[in-house]
Amino acid sequence: MIKVNFMQKDGSITSLKAQSGMSLMVAAVDNNISDIKAICNGCCSCGTCHIELSPEVFDKASTKYSGEEQVLTNLKKRTPYSRLACQVIVDDKLAGAMIKVK
Repeated sequence: MIKVNFMQKDGSITSLKAQSGMSLMVAAVDNNISDIKAICNGCCSCGTCHIELSPEVFDKASTKYSGEEQVLTNLKKRTPYSRLACQVIVDDKLAGAMIKVK
Protein backbone atom coordinates (compact mmCIF):
# COMPACT_ATOMS: atom_id res chain seq x y z
CA MET A 1 0.00 0.00 0.00
CA ILE A 2 1.23 3.46 -0.89
CA LYS A 3 0.42 6.55 1.16
CA VAL A 4 -0.88 9.58 -0.74
CA ASN A 5 -2.47 12.81 0.48
CA PHE A 6 -5.48 14.57 -1.01
CA MET A 7 -5.99 18.28 -0.43
CA GLN A 8 -9.67 18.93 -0.93
CA LYS A 9 -11.17 22.18 -2.19
CA ASP A 10 -11.74 23.45 1.37
CA GLY A 11 -8.04 22.99 2.18
CA SER A 12 -8.52 19.91 4.35
CA ILE A 13 -6.02 17.11 3.84
CA THR A 14 -6.87 13.42 3.89
CA SER A 15 -4.09 10.85 3.93
CA LEU A 16 -4.86 7.39 2.67
CA LYS A 17 -3.20 4.20 1.57
CA ALA A 18 -3.78 3.08 -2.00
CA GLN A 19 -2.98 -0.20 -3.66
CA SER A 20 -0.30 -0.11 -6.33
CA GLY A 21 -1.84 -0.45 -9.79
CA MET A 22 -5.16 1.26 -9.03
CA SER A 23 -6.01 4.73 -10.24
CA LEU A 24 -5.95 7.72 -7.92
CA MET A 25 -9.65 8.13 -8.70
CA VAL A 26 -10.51 4.66 -7.38
CA ALA A 27 -8.40 5.28 -4.28
CA ALA A 28 -10.17 8.61 -3.71
CA VAL A 29 -13.68 7.21 -4.20
CA ASP A 30 -12.93 4.16 -2.03
CA ASN A 31 -11.77 6.51 0.74
CA ASN A 32 -14.65 9.00 0.51
CA ILE A 33 -12.75 11.96 -0.94
CA SER A 34 -15.95 13.90 -1.55
CA ASP A 35 -14.52 16.43 -4.03
CA ILE A 36 -13.71 13.65 -6.52
CA LYS A 37 -17.09 13.13 -8.18
CA ALA A 38 -15.98 10.56 -10.81
CA ILE A 39 -19.26 10.85 -12.70
CA CYS A 40 -18.03 8.80 -15.68
CA ASN A 41 -16.56 6.09 -13.39
CA GLY A 42 -13.05 6.45 -14.76
CA CYS A 43 -13.83 6.51 -18.49
CA CYS A 44 -11.83 9.72 -18.99
CA SER A 45 -14.78 11.67 -20.32
CA CYS A 46 -16.14 14.03 -17.66
CA GLY A 47 -13.26 15.77 -15.88
CA THR A 48 -14.87 15.49 -12.43
CA CYS A 49 -11.74 13.84 -11.05
CA HIS A 50 -9.52 16.80 -12.00
CA ILE A 51 -6.43 17.03 -9.81
CA GLU A 52 -3.22 19.00 -9.72
CA LEU A 53 0.13 17.39 -8.97
CA SER A 54 3.28 19.09 -7.79
CA PRO A 55 5.87 19.51 -10.57
CA GLU A 56 8.03 16.76 -9.05
CA VAL A 57 5.17 14.27 -8.88
CA PHE A 58 3.80 15.29 -12.28
CA ASP A 59 7.09 14.25 -13.92
CA LYS A 60 6.97 10.85 -12.17
CA ALA A 61 3.29 10.04 -12.77
CA SER A 62 2.03 7.61 -15.37
CA THR A 63 2.00 8.92 -18.94
CA LYS A 64 -0.81 11.19 -20.11
CA TYR A 65 -2.50 10.08 -23.29
CA SER A 66 -4.31 12.15 -25.91
CA GLY A 67 -7.85 11.43 -24.63
CA GLU A 68 -6.96 12.80 -21.22
CA GLU A 69 -5.44 15.89 -22.81
CA GLN A 70 -8.68 16.49 -24.73
CA VAL A 71 -10.76 16.44 -21.53
CA LEU A 72 -8.27 18.65 -19.67
CA THR A 73 -8.37 21.23 -22.48
CA ASN A 74 -12.01 21.97 -21.61
CA LEU A 75 -11.49 22.53 -17.88
CA LYS A 76 -11.52 26.10 -16.56
CA LYS A 77 -9.23 25.43 -13.59
CA ARG A 78 -6.59 23.62 -15.62
CA THR A 79 -2.95 24.24 -14.72
CA PRO A 80 0.27 22.98 -16.34
CA TYR A 81 0.26 20.21 -13.70
CA SER A 82 -3.37 19.12 -14.11
CA ARG A 83 -4.27 15.47 -14.56
CA LEU A 84 -7.38 13.35 -14.30
CA ALA A 85 -7.20 11.09 -11.26
CA CYS A 86 -8.76 8.26 -13.29
CA GLN A 87 -5.67 8.23 -15.50
CA VAL A 88 -2.94 8.41 -12.85
CA ILE A 89 -1.89 4.95 -11.69
CA VAL A 90 -0.65 4.53 -8.14
CA ASP A 91 2.90 3.26 -7.83
CA ASP A 92 5.90 3.76 -5.56
CA LYS A 93 6.80 7.00 -7.37
CA LEU A 94 3.67 8.61 -5.86
CA ALA A 95 4.53 7.68 -2.25
CA GLY A 96 3.84 10.66 0.00
CA ALA A 97 2.48 12.78 -2.86
CA MET A 98 0.14 15.71 -2.23
CA ILE A 99 -2.73 15.60 -4.71
CA LYS A 100 -4.73 18.82 -4.94
CA VAL A 101 -8.36 18.31 -5.96
CA LYS A 102 -9.43 20.97 -8.45
